[in-house]
Amino acid sequence: MMPDPVLLIEILSPGNTADTWDNVWSYTTIPSVREIVVVHSTRILVELLRRGADGHWPEEPEEIGADGVLRLESIVFSCPLSDVYAQTHLA
Repeated sequence: MMPDPVLLIEILSPGNTADTWDNVWSYTTIPSVREIVVVHSTRILVELLRRGADGHWPEEPEEIGADGVLRLESIVFSCPLSDVYAQTHLA
């Protein structure tokens, strides 16, 4: 574990959906966290929560699909979402 994380990533599996989202919403209480990424394991989809400039979190995550680009402002990173899944059975 790192002190004061700015980015957290969760893998969403069919059997842990409720627990994963409970974790995600609890992560929003960590002051240093700026982005939370939920990566789906059964389809090419990422859900991204990004803290606003006013410090508030959106009520719903942004969905990024197979043809989208994952942009993580907290670590100045971007890549086609297809690259995230390149070595998986979903590619």
